[in-house]
Amino acid sequence: MEPKKKFQLAMTAIVVLLASGTVGFKLILGISLFDSFYFTLITLTTIGYSEPPHMTEGARVFTALLIITGVSTIGFALSVAVQAVVESELLSTFGKRKMYKDINKLSGHYIVCGAGRVGAGVIRDIARSGQDFVVIEGDETIADRLLTQGHMVLMGDATNDDVLKAAGIERARGIVCAVSSDPDNLYITLTARDLNKEARIVARANDEAAVKRLLKAGADRVVSPALTGSSKMSQMLLRPAVADFFELATMTERLELEIEQVEIDANSPFIGIALKDTGIRSEHDVIVIAIKRTSGEMIFNPAADTLIEEHDALVTIGSHSSLLALERMANPEATTQHRH
Repeated sequence: MEPKKKFQLAMTAIVVLLASGTVGFKLILGISLFDSFYFTLITLTTIGYSEPPHMTEGARVFTALLIITGVSTIGFALSVAVQAVVESELLSTFGKRKMYKDINKLSGHYIVCGAGRVGAGVIRDIARSGQDFVVIEGDETIADRLLTQGHMVLMGDATNDDVLKAAGIERARGIVCAVSSDPDNLYITLTARDLNKEARIVARANDEAAVKRLLKAGADRVVSPALTGSSKMSQMLLRPAVADFFELATMTERLELEIEQVEIDANSPFIGIALKDTGIRSEHDVIVIAIKRTSGEMIFNPAADTLIEEHDALVTIGSHSSLLALERMANPEATTQHRH
C-alpha cells in the first residue's frame, strides 16, 4: 500500500474511534456532544480525570471496551502513520536521487523552462517525438503532476544558474524558455547562451518589444503566442486551404503525415549525392520541400540535381513510418536520434 493511503487509513481509524465513543456516551449517558467527545478523548488517551455524573454499569462496560479497543487501535494507527511518513520521505529522497542520476546521464537532450499553457504544449510534442528532455518548473503542483506522468522534472527557478546546470544545460541540444515573464525568459536566454554556445534556444515573448531583446540575448527563434495566434487566424480567413494543409501536417493524431527535419550527419551516405539519386522520393515517398545549409542559406523546393552536403537539414514531408525509414537510411550509424 502507498504511504499516502496508509497515512489516510490510520487517520480514518482514529476519527472513527473518536466518533464512535462520542456517540456511545451521548446515547448511554444522555450528556452533551462536547462532554461526550471530551470524555472519549480523555479515556482513549488514558488521562481519565474523573467519571461523568450518573455513570451506569452499562456506561462502565462501554468505557472498558472503548479503552481496550481504543488504546490498541490508536497505538497501531500512530505506528502506521509514522511508518507512512518515513516511507514517503525515503521514496521521495530515493526518487529525487534517481532522477538526478538519470539527468546526469543525458546528453543532446532538450530543456523546457516553464510548464504553463505554452510549455505544456511543447512538452507534449517533445514527448511524442521520443526525444529526451528535462522540465524546470517552479510550481509544485504542476511539477508533481508532470512527475506522475513519468517526466524528468526539476523543481526550481530556471533563472538560477545552478538549476540550469542541474538540468544539463552544458550538454543540452536545445532549450525552450517558456515562463510567463519576459524578463525571466531574457535572463534564462542570456544564461543558457553563456553556458552552451551551441544549444538551440527558442524563447517565448509576451510583448512584441521583447522579441528583439531576446534575439540579441542569444535566442535562435522567438515566438509570440499573441502574434502567432493572430497570424494563424488571418490565414484561416484569407487562405483556408493553406491553413488546413498545415494544420493536418502538424497535427499527427489526425493524419499520418508529418513535416520533419532530417539532419545529415558527417558519416551519412547521402553526402555529395544529388537529391534525385538518393531514393528519398522514389523509395520512401517523402518530399524534400527545403534544404537548410550550415551557412544558414535556405533552399526552397530544391532541384533534383541539388547536391546534399554535410550537416544539411532536409525539411521533409511524409508519413511517420516513411520519415523514420529515411532517417535510418540517411544516418545509419546514428544511435541517439530515435522517434517513437
